[in-house]
Amino acid sequence: MNWIERAPSRGRWRGLLLWTGDVLCAVLAMALAAGVRVLLPFGVTPDRAYVTPGVLALVAFVWGLVFYFLGAYERRNREEWRDEARAILLACVFAVCALAASFYFFKVELFSRALFAYFFVLDVALTLAWRAGLRAWRTRRGAGAIDSRRALVIGVDAAAQELAAHVQMWEGYTLVGFVSDRAEPAKALALDAPVLGTLADTMRLVARWEIDDVFLTQNARGRAELAELILALRERHVRVRLMPDLLEVVTVRTGIETLRGVPMITLREPAITGINGVMKRALDVVGAAFCLIIFGPVMLALAVWIRLDSPGPILFTQERAGQYGKPFRIYKFRTMVANAEALLDQVVKLDELTEPHFKLRQDPRVTRAGKWLRRTSLDELPQFFNVLWGNMSLVGPRPEMMRLASQYSPLQRQRLLVKPGITGAMQVNGRGDLSFDEWMKLELDYIENYSIWRDLTILAKTVPTVLSGRGAY
Repeated sequence: MNWIERAPSRGRWRGLLLWTGDVLCAVLAMALAAGVRVLLPFGVTPDRAYVTPGVLALVAFVWGLVFYFLGAYERRNREEWRDEARAILLACVFAVCALAASFYFFKVELFSRALFAYFFVLDVALTLAWRAGLRAWRTRRGAGAIDSRRALVIGVDAAAQELAAHVQMWEGYTLVGFVSDRAEPAKALALDAPVLGTLADTMRLVARWEIDDVFLTQNARGRAELAELILALRERHVRVRLMPDLLEVVTVRTGIETLRGVPMITLREPAITGINGVMKRALDVVGAAFCLIIFGPVMLALAVWIRLDSPGPILFTQERAGQYGKPFRIYKFRTMVANAEALLDQVVKLDELTEPHFKLRQDPRVTRAGKWLRRTSLDELPQFFNVLWGNMSLVGPRPEMMRLASQYSPLQRQRLLVKPGITGAMQVNGRGDLSFDEWMKLELDYIENYSIWRDLTILAKTVPTVLSGRGAY
């Protein structure tokens, strides 16, 4: 199975159903609010047509966008009713604020504040009722419901079967079967659920049965194999729930949750989503656009210098590993001779590296202009275009060559779960002076403990780091 595959399509259909229902609830709430304000005007002029087709279209657009980016459809916000209600209320508050800003931007004049109040109350009520109705329908339908979460239990001993018994009783969960952690699958279990295969079959079973959650007991065998499996499952956005003693084999962000009275430790997805994702993308777009405007004249001057310094193109492009390992073309000012790619095997043998990383302090392919560009990091200015196009971020892991990324271990591949960045934790903490292990620890820590404030801190540290030139080769 390709390790860059995303989550199964069934989850996308569930999210699409919820998204469509939420948008329709918002449109219906606005239409109903227009009628309510006539019955309860409180100073509103009854003969004014506040709600037009354009207003309804704007409501649909804003609600669909805000609800999606605030994580109203993320699994963690749909498992418990109180979490779902909290996520909906928060999304409605932000959506109303965004709608008010949109009205100001599009000059929708004299819109009633009372109508806004009616609309907010009706939208929250309708959306909660819609979600509650879907949850009740799902409960009645059981395994056939569109939002039922499919679960797989690893292990076949008594502890695993006891855990599976709880899963079968939980609302919204369907126990698909067991994965044996023994050399041979067990033949008979107390529960009416099949043993589908061994640990080696897990990823194939996850894809075939579109598994949402994988449960592990504290007695599960094969710890080294399980550690690699856990990392692979997280790359497929499968929620992993495990007992505490396995945490020593995987260093990831965790959370303690209670599922219908049973305490579980859950590995959080490292992907940057929800409000953090919205804020990070906004910072990327605004920051990249600002830097391109400020450094535009500098980039033009550098382009002329590069062309005069050595023959060859001004820009260097190369295929790098992006988010989820998806390849993209990175753009930099050329700092090496024109045929540098062809000469790479003469400088370093990638297939003979002891670790998937190399950095040459004295690279014979670097041009005179390139030495200065690298020391000042000005060769990376064209990457702001990559940020605007969405295949890079201002802050993130260093974008690596595809040939090297393909040699990553399961733990090292975790750095590919977010977009690569122009700068990052590695760049402001030693750059080229760091060992590969130090570099990897910094980037994995950044991913697992992400916050927008951390991005701002790294950006602030980037300027003095670049000016010092330390670690730049």
